[in-house]
Amino acid sequence: MTCTTLLKSTVALALALALAGLLTACGPRMDESRAESVPLQPNQRITLSEVVSSQLAPVNLADTDYLLLASEKRGLVLADMDGGEKLALDGGTVERFALQQLEENRWLVAVYDEDRGELQLRLLDVDPDSGEPQIRYLSAMATDAPQAAMCFSRQAGRTHLFAIDENGLGHEYVVHPREDAWQFTGIRPLYFGEQVSSCVVDDRHGKLLVAQPPLGIWRLNADAEMDEDREVFAAPAELAEEDFGGLWLDEASGNLWLTAGQKVLAFNLNNPAEGTRFSRQLAELEPVSAVIQRGQLLALEEESDVVQRFQVALPEPAAEMQAFRAPVEIPRVAASGQTVPVKSGGDAADDPAIWVNPVNPSASLILGTDKKSGLNVYDLNGALVEQFPVGRLNNVDLRPIQHGSFVAIAAATNRTDPGVSLFGITASGKVDYLGLRNLDMEDPYGLCVYRKGADLMAWVSDKDSDLQLLQIMPGDGDIDWQLEQRATLAVESQVEGCVVDDEKQKLFFGEEDVGIWRLDIAGFLNGEAQPQLIAPVDGIRLAADVEGMGLYHKGERSYLVVSSQGNNSYALFSRSGSEFIGHFKVDINLDRNIDGSSETDGLEVSSAAFGDQYPDGLLVVQDGRNRMPSQRQNFKLVSWSDIATTLELK
Repeated sequence: MTCTTLLKSTVALALALALAGLLTACGPRMDESRAESVPLQPNQRITLSEVVSSQLAPVNLADTDYLLLASEKRGLVLADMDGGEKLALDGGTVERFALQQLEENRWLVAVYDEDRGELQLRLLDVDPDSGEPQIRYLSAMATDAPQAAMCFSRQAGRTHLFAIDENGLGHEYVVHPREDAWQFTGIRPLYFGEQVSSCVVDDRHGKLLVAQPPLGIWRLNADAEMDEDREVFAAPAELAEEDFGGLWLDEASGNLWLTAGQKVLAFNLNNPAEGTRFSRQLAELEPVSAVIQRGQLLALEEESDVVQRFQVALPEPAAEMQAFRAPVEIPRVAASGQTVPVKSGGDAADDPAIWVNPVNPSASLILGTDKKSGLNVYDLNGALVEQFPVGRLNNVDLRPIQHGSFVAIAAATNRTDPGVSLFGITASGKVDYLGLRNLDMEDPYGLCVYRKGADLMAWVSDKDSDLQLLQIMPGDGDIDWQLEQRATLAVESQVEGCVVDDEKQKLFFGEEDVGIWRLDIAGFLNGEAQPQLIAPVDGIRLAADVEGMGLYHKGERSYLVVSSQGNNSYALFSRSGSEFIGHFKVDINLDRNIDGSSETDGLEVSSAAFGDQYPDGLLVVQDGRNRMPSQRQNFKLVSWSDIATTLELK
């Protein structure tokens, strides 16, 4: 053998060995890929009798596993894992239901009964005498159209139900016990369009997910007091089918399961961008409902009597689930009252002020701006007393005054004809309009009034410029009132909310994206002081925008109250503003059918005793989203006693 021949043989052998090694290395991957492409065969078929079901869900009662199925012939059917029927409703046509575990051995079920045209609430639990499962009727509500999707949500200890009809109109309800029956309390409408097939709520992240073939799966905030922030969770290309749905949430693993054509898919709720975590085609089956129970996949075809069980390797719990920590829940205080909605639509209500009637505190007034129209005057029950359509009033504040005609003067920035509108309040509570005083400003925005001895002063901000210090000069009777500029305070960005501690002559103002500033007014006027940033925006105590401000005056128990608009909360600081005391949200009051508040612009607070309803004072906040039902904006009233109890104030 020549050297050349030997060399060729050696090279050939090396190539053969390399190729063999490569094939060996690729072998398992090819087998695995082939297995993924082979339709998944069931290892068990659970056969039922005359159920005709298109949805199933696993439930556990008294340590026993069951399957709950929607039935087009018998409403709901509960079966054991061998297909033995345990119970069923007395008729009714049900294609969809929602399920929520209230506590051990108690499940709340919402169904749409097509025969009766109503949403029904049922309780699935265990009979205390026999120990057997039972379904009990709770309540029902007629609907205008058949319901295509229903899902429950847990919010602040309450049960919320989302129901979306076949026209794509959705509604959110609070469902709750009321005397002998459960009640549906409407929160808001939601709009999707036709072809919604199913929905679930991810309570960990506070998200509602809605399947709408062929557009995709939407994700939006479940909390009605937040912006929807609607986004695409899964696009049609990721689902690879025009028909998809059957959403089911596995909270333990953090996976969203659904059906698409002949496939069952799973997505990571924490990171949908990673694509499908599970995708398998089922043999001779187009599932419309799929769930996981005890580590196995169960699937159901449309209008079927057979549940198929599959033994298959399931995705591990999402890695993010191990490190997931839910946001720290901000305490909640229920609203005590509310005003009637403002006249203008959209973002209109803005800032309130409180006039305390010194003779009869229960006859006190709330002044609130409609920034598209003028000033509204309300009583403490929230009823509208008077309206002043004098222009686009933004912020309002008031102080007592020694005057022949009036006991208090209110001032409001007017953006229609740039200036300040003045109002006088008589001892009897009558409000008089004193006219507009123009200012050399492009856009008068924030405003707060205070007293300096016998003088009545006001700080007014230009929306995109500085603050001006003005003196309000009284006129004879109700005319000839004037404004005189005394100083200018330069600021870096937009300021709206402000308040002055009259006794200490300290100005607090909010630079919306920065935080709370404090200014020694006397020192500033003497050229010896500049504003100090005492509470920066940190996303927790204060979340931009920093908006309305008020001072609760009660000796050592005095507080600065600030609207933290970015997280729909209200922050309490010490009177000096240097110490954070706590924060809270204004919540739903189901007993009085009042929603909470959110996206608050202006607020005001008083420590006056206003009678039995507000014995320790009153907080009034603008509500940017007026729900229960959805209406134009208004103002919410909150008892300071409830705030003090919730935050355990001394």
